[in-house]
Amino acid sequence: MPEPRTVVIAAFPGVELLEVTGPAEVFSIASRLVAGDAPAYRVEVAAPQAGPLPTAAGIDLVAARSLAEVGPGVDTLLVAGAMTTADGRHEAVVDPDVVAWLATAAPAARRVGGVCAGVHLLAAAGLLAGLPATTHWLTADRLAAEYPDVAVDPEPIFIRAGRTWTCAGVTSALDLALAMVAEDLGPALALDAARAMVMYVKRPGGQSQFSVPLSLQTTADDRIDGLRRWIDDNLAARISVETMAARLHLRRCWVIDQLHGVMRWR
Repeated sequence: MPEPRTVVIAAFPGVELLEVTGPAEVFSIASRLVAGDAPAYRVEVAAPQAGPLPTAAGIDLVAARSLAEVGPGVDTLLVAGAMTTADGRHEAVVDPDVVAWLATAAPAARRVGGVCAGVHLLAAAGLLAGLPATTHWLTADRLAAEYPDVAVDPEPIFIRAGRTWTCAGVTSALDLALAMVAEDLGPALALDAARAMVMYVKRPGGQSQFSVPLSLQTTADDRIDGLRRWIDDNLAARISVETMAARLHLRRCWVIDQLHGVMRWR
């Protein structure tokens, strides 16, 4: 009987709640979907101190063990993050205890990942030198400025560079964890996990951090929003620009202008 893979999520006081619980839930659901007597994953939360762990959401988690108590045999090591905002400036929280621990613990893990602003901790520990990486778009410029040896790309929701993974904003942690499940257990099981979580879509890593559906909702024109909903309901169909124009009783050129302006096609 294979041993479950140990996933350690490193956190610190003030961490973003979903950056810890989101990946944990993905690995937990994947374990429940795997047939067999043993779970596929064992997930642990570790922090500089074991015990109650306050989060940015005002809800306390419990760190099962301190970072110093994390033993060998870690399969996947994820680092959650947090941000502070002052005078309109967003900065990643870089916990020195977590950074010091990462420098020694990360090389022993099979796979390492940074979640959102947690990517800054990986960089501070020297784990991203010479690698491509992404992080939340609010702090991507700061990451690039502070670590010029990291090829920062603010566009994708996650990037894999060998054994090192980095991801963007909070919910992209789900996409990163699902991609890891797909690598371990196959894409079919990862898709089943996404369905079980009632996810709207299982996103590939190269997708832009800026959601097209959300961008469309910012337009004041209800006609284009109605078209978006119709397209969502007919994704399996072959939809031409002429078809979309006919639904809106408009000229083809107007639809093209709207789609280029709102969806920012490239």
